[in-house]
Amino acid sequence: MNTLRGLYVTVLSLIIVLSGCFGLTSDGSADADVEQNLAPIVTAFWMGDSSPTLSTAMIHGWNITVYHAMTDWDGSISDAGWDIDLDGTIDYQISSSQGLTTIFIPETLVVNSLLTGSMTSIVFGALDDDGAWSSSPLITLTLSTLPSSVSSSLNTYTADDADDSADPAVDGADTLIRMQMTGKDDLAWSFVRVTLSVGDNVYTCSVTAGDECTITQSAGSNDNAWEPGEYIFLSEATAEICSAQGCDVGISVIYSGYTVAGDTSQMVN
Repeated sequence: MNTLRGLYVTVLSLIIVLSGCFGLTSDGSADADVEQNLAPIVTAFWMGDSSPTLSTAMIHGWNITVYHAMTDWDGSISDAGWDIDLDGTIDYQISSSQGLTTIFIPETLVVNSLLTGSMTSIVFGALDDDGAWSSSPLITLTLSTLPSSVSSSLNTYTADDADDSADPAVDGADTLIRMQMTGKDDLAWSFVRVTLSVGDNVYTCSVTAGDECTITQSAGSNDNAWEPGEYIFLSEATAEICSAQGCDVGISVIYSGYTVAGDTSQMVN
């Protein structure tokens, strides 16, 4: 009996010793003294600027300025930077704990909206020496100026007499000018400004009702844009622009703040 009791005591002693060796407490949990790694702390934001530009590869896009700050309480940061295409990899490496960086956003990454213009999102992230990542919230960029209009050679237009009599005796509004776009880009009407001028008078043309001149599209598959190869017609609406044959009409087409190359005047008969 004493031998059996001694065996029990020996086994119990071994269990207590081994439990201490493996760092387990009486409830089987990990030792509370083991420290957990703290992930880096980061903050980042966009400064609000956007400059349309062309890169050396002739890719349209924007230069923007962004700010970042980062630190790691219990170690060091081994990798950090900006991900501009949201693919989970760093596109612009950063090593400083805080600072401003100019990064290039290519036009191919943005989503174009008639309500807000061009927009996209970017993110800043940091990795510590223990393998823990932290990232900023997604930062949304609203880029209102389309860089495709920077180059005047991308789109051009031609203008001709619409062959409608500019005679006030003829009933109804006169259709004055027929225009055709050439190039590779669709020009969204929300960014297009077409004006006609006769003498000192300037008339605004629009695809919607209410202006002095109405734009009517012919063919094309997108009613929200002037497409390459598509004809449009400019007609009198709330104003009598030409009251006699031989009317010399000045033409201006502005896209997102830039002049589109083309015929600057047309004689209307």
